[in-house]
Order: sequence, then structure tokens, then C-alpha cells
Amino acid sequence: MRTLSLALLLAATTAAHAGDHNELSIGGGGRALRSNSANAVTSDTLSHGELAYGRRLDLSLVPRLQTWLTAGFNWGGASGTLFQSMATEVDTLGFTGGARARYVLHPHFAATARVDLGTARTALALDGNAGRVSDAGWGATFGAALGAEAYMIAHPTFSLGVRFELGYVTMTAPALSPRASEDDSMILLDAQQASIGHLDLGGRYASFAMISRF
Repeated sequence: MRTLSLALLLAATTAAHAGDHNELSIGGGGRALRSNSANAVTSDTLSHGELAYGRRLDLSLVPRLQTWLTAGFNWGGASGTLFQSMATEVDTLGFTGGARARYVLHPHFAATARVDLGTARTALALDGNAGRVSDAGWGATFGAALGAEAYMIAHPTFSLGVRFELGYVTMTAPALSPRASEDDSMILLDAQQASIGHLDLGGRYASFAMISRF
């Protein structure tokens, strides 16, 4: 009987914590592009989205402070003009991994801070009288953000709320050489694949996400 009681107590404890260790979030926002290279191809804000998963670690060094490991998939885009005659299109696609600290102020409110590292693909396309040219390259990313969370539903087994963040992203700017074709059978002239330098899409951002914890 004593063994059965201990087993039931352990099962109840496990069930009580099972709803507080996983998180899914989806959202988006805008990133202000301030580098000279980005401003040369677009004057717009980079609109971005992110889908992320988090896993809570069983650490309790400070009361009410939680530590989470995170992984995310993000995308973004902006358009503009170059030399007042060529339409431009900028796209990004990235993967990140990092950590989040979450301080629970109240069952329905929390403050957060996060850092992450990752890699991102930057693509640039130019449309002019001679047709469309494009190129893409991969680089490293580093981001940090502060945020606040509010929950409409806050139960031990399921929570649903929103998160607002302000942060900054730095990126390794890839060197791009837009070209008209990737066909290996074609001989491209230097003028058709001239390097335009490095495209830096780092900057400050604001984001808003729906979050579900279970």
C-alpha cells in the first residue's frame, strides 16, 4: 500500500509539471535597417516572422526565475529601388538556437530576456531593363531581446498568451554578386555578375507573438 501511494504521488507530481515545460510561439514584426548597404537597396522596414519552440530546464536557482532553451525558424522580406530605376527585393531565411530567462511576476504576467545564435540566408534580386538578376549567401547571426508576456489563460497544464519584444540582431553580411542565370552552360560576362559588396540586414526590431505553454 505504501509503495502504491508513493507511485501515485510521483505520477501526480509529474502530471502537475508536464504542462509547464513546452512552449510554441508564432509571430512577427519589423526590423529597422540602418546599414549603408541595406539603405542602398531599400528604404522599407524588413518585415519578419518567426516560429519557435522552447523547452524549460529544471533549474530553480532563483525563485520565480525560469530558464528555457529555444530553437526557431524565421523569415523576412523588404522591397525598394536601386539607382531610382531598378526594383529590388530582399529576402531572409534563418535558423536560431538560444536561451531565454523568464521571471514570473504573476500567473498572468512575466518579464523575459533572450539571446540566440544562428545562421541566415540573405537573398537579393534586382529587376531592370536588362531583366532580373539575383544572388544569395549565408552568414552568422546573433540576437538579444527584452520582452513582456501577458496570459489570457494561465493553468498548470495549459497557458495561452502574447509576448512583446524589443531587440537587436547583428548579422555577418554576405558578399553578393547578382547574376542573370545559374545555367552552367552559359558564359556570363563580368558586367553580368559584378559584386555589389556586402549586404548587412542587422538592426533593431520589435516583435509580437502568440504563445502557448503546455
